[in-house]
Amino acid sequence: MNRNPKRMPSFVRGLFIACAALLLAACAGSASMPLAGTYWNVKQVGEQRFKPLKGGRDAHLRLDAQQKRATGYSGVNSFSGAYESGAASLKFGPLAATRRAGPPAAMAFEAALFKALEATRSYRVSGEMLELLDAEGGVLARLEALAGL
Repeated sequence: MNRNPKRMPSFVRGLFIACAALLLAACAGSASMPLAGTYWNVKQVGEQRFKPLKGGRDAHLRLDAQQKRATGYSGVNSFSGAYESGAASLKFGPLAATRRAGPPAAMAFEAALFKALEATRSYRVSGEMLELLDAEGGVLARLEALAGL
């Protein structure tokens, strides 16, 4: 039997390279975005998907770990307030928001978002997706990390 690695049969060498590439890809794909410091676009609250106003910007959430402040935009109004987080726990303090009015659908989405933030007790980050969870582990909202920020 030939034990010289330089003379390894080409199919074995190819199999080894393919396995190594799959392992590296799996490891790279499992990295998750950090909760704080990431610009999270709000994609869905409950069953409602976010639809920006014409010419409007995306609803988003950002957490500042140093100041323990949450800031964001609901699609109509800007908001901010305190938050607390642990290994998997997340709770928002009272949030203050601007008082602009918008179309009924946008205002309903905003109300649902604020209610979801108030009910949040934990979270789950998987890759570029953040799920805000209630006390029972039910999904309240889904957010996606915005690349490049």
